[in-house]
Formats: sequence, C-alpha cells, structure tokens
Amino acid sequence: VSFFPDQQRAHEVVAWRTYVEQQEKMRKDGEVIEAKQKEHRVEYERKQQQLAHLTWRQRRALLYKTNKHLMFSKPKERTEVDKNVLSVIVKGDVDGSIEAILNILDSYDADDECRLDIIHFGMGDISETDISLAEAFNGECMFKN
Repeated sequence: VSFFPDQQRAHEVVAWRTYVEQQEKMRKDGEVIEAKQKEHRVEYERKQQQLAHLTWRQRRALLYKTNKHLMFSKPKERTEVDKNVLSVIVKGDVDGSIEAILNILDSYDADDECRLDIIHFGMGDISETDISLAEAFNGECMFKN
C-alpha cells in the first residue's frame, strides 16, 4: 500500500517536468517567431522606403515593368509556370477605396509561398469583362462597395 503514493508522486513529477519542458520550448519558439517577424518587418520597411517617393500607381507601373514578360504569355502557360499565383481583380465604388485596398495589397510580403498578381483594378460594378478576365487568369474578383 505504501508503494502507491510513491508511484503517484512520480507521475506528478514527470507531468511537472513535461509541463516545464513544453513551456520552455514554447518560449524558445516564441523568440524564434518574434525574430523572424522582426526580420520580415525590417525587410518590408526597407522595400517600402525604396518605393516611398512613388504613388501607388507608379509602384503598380514599376511592378508591371518587372513582370511584363509574364503578361505576353498565354494564361494557360502562365499558370503552368507559376503554380502558386493568386490573380486578383480589384473593383471599388470610389478611387479612394481602390487606393486603400491596393496599398494594403502592396504590403503583402509572402511571395515565396504564393505570389499575388493584380491583373486589373478600377472603379464601378463588376462586369462580364471582369469575370471573363478573372476566368482567363484563374483569378478572383474583389469588390469594395
């Protein structure tokens, strides 16, 4: 009968040690995550400072020039080349809404996982042309009303 309390105490000690190890691992993982986030933030801010003097339209034009070679390939060929691409059409009711959305999309910084490709943006309702364009590029339509 005296063996049972010792066994129960041993289980408590093992459980406590496991808990402490898990907490330590979570703390270390948290530090690694924070360091990675800081690294990404610094890189993002550096890129933004390089483009700070440009308006969002000028940034779009610069992005268009760098990816111009993809625009001339057929949509089917593009999707075969770029498997992890999300093509987006942004439509809004006023120019300020579109600018705000495009500024937010400019902050996207996970191109290594999935590249964000804004194929068209403009004001007004979604038209049949927008839907056809989205289908051609396997894209999504976003509408801010």
